[in-house]
Amino acid sequence: MNWLILLIASVVGAGAYFIYEKPIEIQEPIIANLPQETQEEISISMLPEKVEQGDPVLITINGTTTVESLKLNGKALKTFMHNGKLSALVGIDLRSSLGSFPMVLTLKDGRTVSGKFAVGERYIAKAPLGIPEKLGGDTPEAEKELISTLVEEGKLISAVPTANEKLWEGKFRLPINPPIVITDTYGYSRVTGSSNISHKGTDFRAKVGTPVYAMNSGKVVFARFLRNYGHTVIIDHGFGLHTIYMHLSEISVPLNKEVKKGELIAKSGDTGYVLGPHLHLSVRIGGISIDPEKFLEILGE
Repeated sequence: MNWLILLIASVVGAGAYFIYEKPIEIQEPIIANLPQETQEEISISMLPEKVEQGDPVLITINGTTTVESLKLNGKALKTFMHNGKLSALVGIDLRSSLGSFPMVLTLKDGRTVSGKFAVGERYIAKAPLGIPEKLGGDTPEAEKELISTLVEEGKLISAVPTANEKLWEGKFRLPINPPIVITDTYGYSRVTGSSNISHKGTDFRAKVGTPVYAMNSGKVVFARFLRNYGHTVIIDHGFGLHTIYMHLSEISVPLNKEVKKGELIAKSGDTGYVLGPHLHLSVRIGGISIDPEKFLEILGE
């Protein structure tokens, strides 16, 4: 399904703080087709319970760890132990198809637990955002170059590797220390000339030079300067989970370095396509940029 396909990574800049809420349909419950005596013992639960476009989803298998496979819409998910239970992470694309998708848990003895995974609609607002003079200003030529270079940078980011094992431990921390002020949220569409560019991350107020920390243990798989994203660090936490830190003033870790949770990796800045200093954070699951605030709600401290 197209909601499992990576779209272009987010573009960032300073702006107003938006919060949008829209009701979505309640998901259909996961219903086991096991024998009656086992139906209450083996089940699948999800956080959040109501899923919308752009959400991360933590799927938990209750009652067993003897699992052959867990498939969502026919695609096998990687499972790992979380809080003593077998679990999986799924990223729902901001432009995902809406509706219900089949989820099937197959046990090693051949029995199955099946159900529906429902995706509701996220309200996507629009807000204007200009092009800074250092990138050409608000001209058709600068807009054309912006869009083309975003495509190229998106390809570079989508090509970063991931370990076929879980590298993180416990809960994820915020990338900067308190006080925390969010200046731009995930999901709205930034109108730049004739183009609409999705903001696929969360912006934190941070003056130039603010320490930026690894949100959890992992490996630095990207550390370089990009025209639009500025100095950028990507940490691989394994199983397709990446945290991405953008617009940095300086990078403090080399490529391929293994880092621990809370380790200094960079300092925030105003490099790239920005209208003011801040830290942009993106979180990707399986190549899908998801809402970092929702991610921290389910896996954060």
